[in-house]
Amino acid sequence: MKKLLFLLIAFLAWGTSAYSQEFIKGMEISLYGDIKKDNNVDPEDMPQTRGIIFQPVHAYLYNKVVSVSFEEMIPTVSIKITKESTGETVYSQEYMSPAEVSIDLNIQDSGTYYIEIISDKISLEGEFAL
Repeated sequence: MKKLLFLLIAFLAWGTSAYSQEFIKGMEISLYGDIKKDNNVDPEDMPQTRGIIFQPVHAYLYNKVVSVSFEEMIPTVSIKITKESTGETVYSQEYMSPAEVSIDLNIQDSGTYYIEIISDKISLEGEFAL
């Protein structure tokens, strides 16, 4: 009985720990757009493949801070955030070989914002609400 109780408590503690680690990342911002490949094949002649598409960039929102993490090394990346209602650019910066970028938006008003992540190989955009 003691072993069963110990296993149950250990399992619950592990599950809670794993859940809290994912929660700290915050809400994931869905990014859509183009990921360009270096090849000389006409897109119409390329074989159609089905499977998981590798996403080289992920963005998260937690407590009005946008975190952008890069799964692969990209030489130059430009990140731009605009407010939907006014079209005003609230953040624009170019980075050299970033691994992770944090953007503090605490001084911004509530509303809908757009994020654009652009480099030679990718052009992604997403929408999020503060």
